[in-house]
Amino acid sequence: MSAIAVVDVGSNSIKVAIVDEQDRRELGRLTESVRLQQDVNPGDPLSAETQAAAAAAIGRLLDFARTKGATRFTVLGTSAVRECSNRQVFAETVRAVTGVPLTIVSGEVEARLAGSGVRTDPAYQAYANIMAFDLGGGSLEVTAIRGQHYVLARSFPLGSVRMTNGYLRGGAGVVDELDQASIRTHLMGVLQTIIPANAAENYLIIGAGGAFAAVALHLEAMGEPPVGGRLPVLRIRELRDRMCALDLDGRRKIPGIPADRADIMPAALITLCVLADLTGAESFHLSHYGVRHGMVELLLGPSGEHLLT
Repeated sequence: MSAIAVVDVGSNSIKVAIVDEQDRRELGRLTESVRLQQDVNPGDPLSAETQAAAAAAIGRLLDFARTKGATRFTVLGTSAVRECSNRQVFAETVRAVTGVPLTIVSGEVEARLAGSGVRTDPAYQAYANIMAFDLGGGSLEVTAIRGQHYVLARSFPLGSVRMTNGYLRGGAGVVDELDQASIRTHLMGVLQTIIPANAAENYLIIGAGGAFAAVALHLEAMGEPPVGGRLPVLRIRELRDRMCALDLDGRRKIPGIPADRADIMPAALITLCVLADLTGAESFHLSHYGVRHGMVELLLGPSGEHLLT
C-alpha cells in the first residue's frame, strides 16, 4: 500500500489527511490546535514562538501520517501563512524541522482546492451541483460547482478569528446586538453580490471547516446527531443566540463546543446565519473534506488537472 499525506496549515488549526494512492480511500485524519492568526494585524510577522509551535505540530502530524503508511508528503500554507510578512522565514523553519517544504497557495487556489476536496466526499458525489463554504480562522472559501465546472471559486478575508479580533475585541465578552449587526453588515456588504440569491434551489449547500464541525459536535452532545450530515439552520440560529448571550467562560460550558473555539464561535455562527440568509438554505450538509483532499486530487490526477487552470 502506498499513501499520500497532505497537511493544511490554517489560521486556527493544522490538519493532516492521509489517502491511499490506489483507491483514494482516506486512511486517517488528525488536527493540532495551533492558532497562527493571533490578536494582531493579519500581515504582521509570526512570532518565533508561534513558528516553533506550528513547525512542531506539523512534525507530529507527519509522524502520524507515517504510521498510516504515508510515503509522500505535502504541506500547504493558506490564509495566515500567505498574509504574514515573514512567510519565507516560516517556510524555512518548517523545512528545517520537518524536512518537508511548505507550499504557500493563493486565495483562489485555496478555494478551488477546498471545492475539489468537497467534491470527492463520498457522501455528496452523486450531486451534480454543489455550493461549498469552507470557513476557517482567516478566510472563507466559496465555491460553486456544476458537474466538474467551477462557476465560482473565491476566497474572502472573513475568517472567524479575523472577525472576532476585528469586531468582538478578542471574543471574551458578551456579543450584543450592535456587535452582531456590525459583523452581519460587513459580511452582507462583501458577499451579497457574490452569492446567487436562493442558491439552495439550485445547489446542495455544503459546509466544511471547524465551525460546521463544532455545530455537529454540539448537536451530538445534545442528543441530536446530524442525520445524513444535515445541520439545521434553526439549530444554528439557536446556538448563535445562546453563545452570543454568554461570556467566554459561559461558552466553554456549552456541551460539545471545543474549548479552544469558544472565543471565535459567536463570529462563526453569525457568519453561518448570513450564509443561510443569502442562499436560502434550511440546512448545511457537513463535510470533513476540504483543501487537503483537493490537493490529493491534484497530485494524483487526472480529476484534479482542472484546478489550476
